[in-house]
Amino acid sequence: MNFSFYSPARIHFGCGVRKEIGERSKFLGEKCLIVRTPVKNNDREKYFQDVIASLTDNGIQYVIFDGVKPNPTIDIVDHGKMVAINERVDFILAYGGGSAMDTAKAIALMAFNNDFTWESSFREFSDPFHDHDQSVKALPIVTITTTSGTGSQVTQAAVVTDTERKEKLTLFHSCLFPRVSIVDPELMITVPEKSTATTGFDAMCHAIESYFNPRATKLTETLSLQAISIIVEALPLVMKDLENVSLREKLAYADTLAGICLSNAGAEAPHPIAETINGYFPDLAHGETLSFVYPNYLKHVSTIIPEKVETLLSILKDYNPSTKQSTLAEKASLTMVNFLQMIGLSERFPYQEDKEALIREMKAKLFFNLPLTNSKLMQEILEESL
Repeated sequence: MNFSFYSPARIHFGCGVRKEIGERSKFLGEKCLIVRTPVKNNDREKYFQDVIASLTDNGIQYVIFDGVKPNPTIDIVDHGKMVAINERVDFILAYGGGSAMDTAKAIALMAFNNDFTWESSFREFSDPFHDHDQSVKALPIVTITTTSGTGSQVTQAAVVTDTERKEKLTLFHSCLFPRVSIVDPELMITVPEKSTATTGFDAMCHAIESYFNPRATKLTETLSLQAISIIVEALPLVMKDLENVSLREKLAYADTLAGICLSNAGAEAPHPIAETINGYFPDLAHGETLSFVYPNYLKHVSTIIPEKVETLLSILKDYNPSTKQSTLAEKASLTMVNFLQMIGLSERFPYQEDKEALIREMKAKLFFNLPLTNSKLMQEILEESL
């Protein structure tokens, strides 16, 4: 058995660990840029004040950049980059979900390398598993995740939207791994129902795709299956009990496992397909676009990796269709439909105007092959899912 595994983030997990952020990050410098959304939920702000107090108590100055929006754009990152440069910060601290962490990582890279262009960066940092230039560095990154879904607190990826090209693109480099990752389940109890569903399903997709990916190892497969099992059990329950800290803790743990697996084994077809959709419809949550894709994706990969799909369906046994299906593909697709209905993600793609032209344009962006699915199959899944 041979494999490589890399997960360098220092993870501090548990209820209340947000109050340790100053102590945990002071080795990185004396001044940070806090990257977050402008949304000010009263309960969430109470927890944010714990973060501010911990930084202050440990002698860390801070500047707040609260320009983050869902599916962050190049313009947002450029704005944050200039704040980081002008304020001469030592490190970047993300407080929020995937969009805040993606923005923070991109700011850390572009602020440290002010001469980098976006075109060259997207081209140079496109491979999740190989740093073509190992000399590249970024400002140190610290994350405090407030959702259980993106796994960005333990990955080397930053997803940024190019609005002019209508593309959601990913920067990959080992310098984008957070140096410190705070995972405090108490922060998740303020996440509303729809966001809980979309982020929780995103984490489940990370685990499934890293399990399916031919790059998976025995280690990542074990962690992926554990993450899937936890999410299948806990996500439907937390949808009915949003402030249940025990369930939030389980989802936060599963999200972290799934992110670690994603950073080592990689995503599969649903993620580039969903990101292609998000490039045109940035207001749709990422987990929502994944829900459009998954039933058809499972239908197709059932013929490629039937043993792994059978293992997935055994975990989802409570959602298997009641009537006997003639093929594994039908069973897999219907099982996922049933699970998505349980967590409130049963809506289909809403855009219907001139859909044929839209699909043609989107399919043209899926021109590459993945280890498991090729370009032609991804284009077919996209068309069937819209």
